[in-house]
Amino acid sequence: MKWDSELGAIPEDFDTHMGRYYSAFINSSAEYNNIAYNTFLASDEYKVYYPAVQVDMYADNIMAETFLQMSEFIQTTNLKISNPTTTPNALIAGLRENFGLRSSVQEMTEENAGKMHVAIDYTPDDDLNLQIAAYMESTCVVASTYMVGDIEQSIVLSEGGIETYRWVAQTEQDMIFKITMKVSRNSTAATDTPEDVLSKFMANWNEFYWIGMDVEPEKYFEINRDAPYASEIITEYSLDDGTTWETSPYESPYNIKFIPTLDIANIIFT
Repeated sequence: MKWDSELGAIPEDFDTHMGRYYSAFINSSAEYNNIAYNTFLASDEYKVYYPAVQVDMYADNIMAETFLQMSEFIQTTNLKISNPTTTPNALIAGLRENFGLRSSVQEMTEENAGKMHVAIDYTPDDDLNLQIAAYMESTCVVASTYMVGDIEQSIVLSEGGIETYRWVAQTEQDMIFKITMKVSRNSTAATDTPEDVLSKFMANWNEFYWIGMDVEPEKYFEINRDAPYASEIITEYSLDDGTTWETSPYESPYNIKFIPTLDIANIIFT
């Protein structure tokens, strides 16, 4: 059997194997040195070597198949290592699909390396907590992953032992919004009422924002989608009850769920 750096183990053919026996035969004694290969093919020795060659070819095929299986095993293992089961996307999507719950996973940094912080937007309940932990154990969290949180649920593993899963529920925080719009002199589109603006804003908020997401003010009410009659929209938010206002995106902690308030008085047309 020979080895190719690209193809791997390659079984050799009958003639190659028999050639080795022929070489060994003519070198076994001086009286055989001058025996031609064609003469060897008609000899009794050839008849003895013939089944041995078949055995060699069978062993070649077995070894090549083993190398192939080992190669596939290594590739699969490396893929699992480079793409571990415990990923934020898998966990967030799984909780949404199986329980209808929004969630967030804190970005892992050098400071919290090796720890997994998960926040779930829900009302904690003993039965639901058990279901969530069982889902994590069976599907999307690698065993022995160290999880951090004040909600704790232990699961008895099918192969023995106990695994403990932890997470937190959302922490709600108020965020006040203000929208100032300049009506375009070039537009013939009908202008919304403040109530219409409020309705559109809340619908967009519910679609584009959930726990742990950064707050991006311009996303929740924009000209092209929501207000073709406007030439400019400035959306501001306040975290101190209207004392100060900001327009730049806000980087949210993973466990914070902002509760928006947009008063009619804070929808301003100019």
